[in-house]
Amino acid sequence: MRSGDQFADRYVLKEIIGAGRGGDVWLAHDTVVGQDVALKPERTDGESETAVRRLLGEPRAMAKFRDHPHVVTLFDVVTVEQDENAARDGHGARDGHGARDGHGARDGHGARDGTQTYWFVMEYVPGGGLDRQPTVSPERAARIGAQLADALAALHEAGIVHCDVKPANIGLTRHGAAKLLDFGAAYRVGGTETITVNGPFSFTPDYAAPELARGNVPRPASDVFCLAATLHALVTGAPPRGGAPLEDAGTGGPQDDGEEAERLRYWKAEQGVVELDSAAVGPLYPVLTAMLQRDPRQRPEAVEVKRLLEDVAAADPTTPRDTATTVTGRRRLRQPLIAAALGVSSVLALGLAVIPGHGDDDKGTPGPGRSRLEADASGGGPQSLIGDPHTADVCALTDPAALGRFGDGDVHVDVDYGNFDRCDVLVGVGDGTRIDVSVRLLRGTPPEGSKPSRTVGRIGIREDESERDECKLLLTSEGDTEGTLVGVRVNMGKGSVLGGDATLCTVADKAATSAAEVLDRGPVPRRSPAYPRSSLAWKDACKLLDAKALSVVPGLKTDVPDVGVANWSCEWSSDVDELDAEVSFFRDQPKSAEDGATTVTLGGHRTIVEPGDDGDTCSAFVEYRRYSGRNAETAAEMVRLDVSGQRTEDRLCAMAEALAASAATGLRAQ
Repeated sequence: MRSGDQFADRYVLKEIIGAGRGGDVWLAHDTVVGQDVALKPERTDGESETAVRRLLGEPRAMAKFRDHPHVVTLFDVVTVEQDENAARDGHGARDGHGARDGHGARDGHGARDGTQTYWFVMEYVPGGGLDRQPTVSPERAARIGAQLADALAALHEAGIVHCDVKPANIGLTRHGAAKLLDFGAAYRVGGTETITVNGPFSFTPDYAAPELARGNVPRPASDVFCLAATLHALVTGAPPRGGAPLEDAGTGGPQDDGEEAERLRYWKAEQGVVELDSAAVGPLYPVLTAMLQRDPRQRPEAVEVKRLLEDVAAADPTTPRDTATTVTGRRRLRQPLIAAALGVSSVLALGLAVIPGHGDDDKGTPGPGRSRLEADASGGGPQSLIGDPHTADVCALTDPAALGRFGDGDVHVDVDYGNFDRCDVLVGVGDGTRIDVSVRLLRGTPPEGSKPSRTVGRIGIREDESERDECKLLLTSEGDTEGTLVGVRVNMGKGSVLGGDATLCTVADKAATSAAEVLDRGPVPRRSPAYPRSSLAWKDACKLLDAKALSVVPGLKTDVPDVGVANWSCEWSSDVDELDAEVSFFRDQPKSAEDGATTVTLGGHRTIVEPGDDGDTCSAFVEYRRYSGRNAETAAEMVRLDVSGQRTEDRLCAMAEALAASAATGLRAQ
């Protein structure tokens, strides 16, 4: 299966967004109803009625809650019949033929001699699980938890235990609503096995209730424990028994754990040991204490958990209320919860094994892509707007679906273009016309004296100085001390549109609103996976050129560069002939020597020197490394050198090439 293929005569494959037990999970576009969906494969060998019944347990469980606002929606089940060899490499599913209406999934008929693949057509929740997101305040976690408790209450009423509530199995819609995702470990109360293909009693030890870890029959109270462990992780960055941090939670822990560490994790799970960080979880502490009782009979039911968490969320006046979890009036905590909050001795008397938390000082220094990197776990101080730009997922600020309504439906997110501080969305309007939307991280402060034209929560949206055929907006956060902004720029990529700049500003306003809604929930979400260590993203562009190297451009003020975000760019100006020089990182398809460009090798790096179209600029692109980009297309990371000013084109290109030679040498030094 490849991007662009049509599946089951209606779903156009876009990109791989994850991996499940049956293979790659695809983001696809449903051409019939015009929405993006997730396609998740599951396979069963042969025609065993038991195997098919167990495999279809997950979609049948999900189908019961199609209308619940906090359970991911299952739209359809598509069957594909393949022979054994095709099943191994996925080619049998390439043409997408099979039972589009799900009838093949109903009775299990199909590939009697080989493998039958069932594709679950599901609601697409952008961003994946919460294990990829920054930590949140206790009040925000309480709001998420109340929504999930509402979903669990519905499951429990229907006789189903989820068994594997954890950050990786929870998603957030673009409007901030929590969704319970994977049902792969769900268990039917009163049955003798899980209702899915996963086998008996699947769980993740860092989040599991002790009765699950000991192999006892799952019960609704087991989900209450898992939810409490999840909420602790959302606030502090790690589950409450000192296990895997959020980015490892989806797989149950770091893959390099030794046998001793693995045995300790399971022992803690079996004993119900937790390490509550009371200072970090703040107002959640008494609720989590009750939910984490070692004896499942002492835990509150999901309906009660929902009410308790709503009370915590309501204490934050900035927390919006969810129509599905509305509470009228304040409620007092039940007496056991109050007793639990009095101290460790009271907690132990209630049967909870607790190891006191060590506070913020023991959280360690997260590595690239760690979800709690920039978060304020206590929720007490001003939140960062961007966080560490090296791990920020700028594309998470875009909403391609919302932008698609301005065109003909042909929307493309270009994640492999420009510097690391940007993400572009290309909106096809028809007849070769295209609107380009760029979201970019910027270093600086808002223009002096300017005020937001409007706000989205704590995020202000300001107009920025724009040229003809473009519209620019700035997003700022009150109280942010990073000196970093988010810029939105919309311009015509090809052709022109009716309404001109007014139309472009309408698109910019929508793009800015979508980005502001994401930023209002916390810092920019983290990339997953992070940039590889071999990437230019971890290097300093400003250190590639010293004063001696810059001297080839007359009059440059080398001591006062204009430094970009994360030192991914540096620009110097001159009083001589309006000369400017800039070094920056750049991504695109590998450059070729055409239209007057020349190819040279500098410091072992293939380099393209390319004159500008207007005659007063010249650029040199030093190729650093090639990699497999979106849709498996070859992309390249490059160092870009730009020189502009009132000099001849040949002279500008000579200066650009000289700077490129110095930069190529500087790459070896880093």
